Amino acid sequence: MTQPRSFITWQPVLTDHQAYTYEELSQQAKSPLLAYVLTLEDSTRRSQGWLDTQVGSIDRRLIPQKKWMQYCYRHMREHQRDVHIFGSAFQSIKMIYCLLLAIWFKVEFYLVSEPYSPISLGYFSEDKFAIANIKARARPYIYRLYALVLNRWVSGVFAISKKAIIQYTKAGISSDKVFPFGYFIPSLKSDSPGPSEVYSKNEKLRIVFVGALIARKGLDLLIDAVSSLGDRVVLDVYGSGEPRLYNIDGVTVRYCGVIPFGSAQEVIARYDVLVLPSRHDGWGVVVNEAICAGVPVICSDQVGASVILERFTAGMIFNIQEPHSLKKTLEVFLQDSQLSQELTSATNVAAIAIQPDVAAGYMLSIMQVKGLKRKEVSSPWYLE
Repeated sequence: MTQPRSFITWQPVLTDHQAYTYEELSQQAKSPLLAYVLTLEDSTRRSQGWLDTQVGSIDRRLIPQKKWMQYCYRHMREHQRDVHIFGSAFQSIKMIYCLLLAIWFKVEFYLVSEPYSPISLGYFSEDKFAIANIKARARPYIYRLYALVLNRWVSGVFAISKKAIIQYTKAGISSDKVFPFGYFIPSLKSDSPGPSEVYSKNEKLRIVFVGALIARKGLDLLIDAVSSLGDRVVLDVYGSGEPRLYNIDGVTVRYCGVIPFGSAQEVIARYDVLVLPSRHDGWGVVVNEAICAGVPVICSDQVGASVILERFTAGMIFNIQEPHSLKKTLEVFLQDSQLSQELTSATNVAAIAIQPDVAAGYMLSIMQVKGLKRKEVSSPWYLE
């Protein structure tokens, strides 16, 4: 990549998941970054307590509802010599159209992409089973079509999770164009008390769950595991949805509402461990938030961010297909206070590695190297 006039990102909506990294990318490259977005706020995420991005340094341009094709064409042509980054490139017809424009104008462009879901459970809500099942079965074939069109032209895919790496290479994207990536948010300083230095077996283990109350997030699995452990643990549940659909007794399992936007790290810091038992999670930013708060994580092997736990031993991973695996993992955490201390200590190193400035530096290194040498740029978060 020669020094660009600008970085241009095309997004359905710009969230903090990527905005902090883009801000750092712009600063490190000493090049401006401009974001073209379909909406300034996503209504579904808004209902889950999300607010607009906290990154004010990025110039966002709203793609209009009327004459959007002409608008995108004009601005893609205007930025032919710049470097383009697509987030959620296949989410809508408008985004796919912009992707085709990038190919037409032969611009240098990259994708930042989560894996597609291999299961029929919805991403943000519960779809009707028949429709959701059809979507799940169709996704591998649709991605093969995407790869067939993209492989020659795309400069690279920043794949969010090991599953995304496998899916894109299996679909047909050359392996030398697929790079391990994730979502990254900054650590927030807080005066709130942090987690216990050492978990004591004489105390209840304080567990926290943060996420939407939908089947894909696996809260039911966690409640079953916690209920089987008796009075040795207490689970606090935070998230939008219908708590009445779950076995929340108000004693061992307590529903605590929705965490105010931007306060997750502060709240999580009050607990001994965060558990994310998702049946599928492209990444799971709450894992970042827990680690940044100094709290170890237990998550399923279907959580993209589990790579952080593998690399830095800042938590434990359970096999979601194995019966009682989550319960057994919690029991290990309960019985071994030395282990819990080691996992907690490991979050210090992990938190440094998952900051947006590290992600931006890695992304920039990939863009500045050509050909097979790109594969020599090691990921800061994945085991080789």
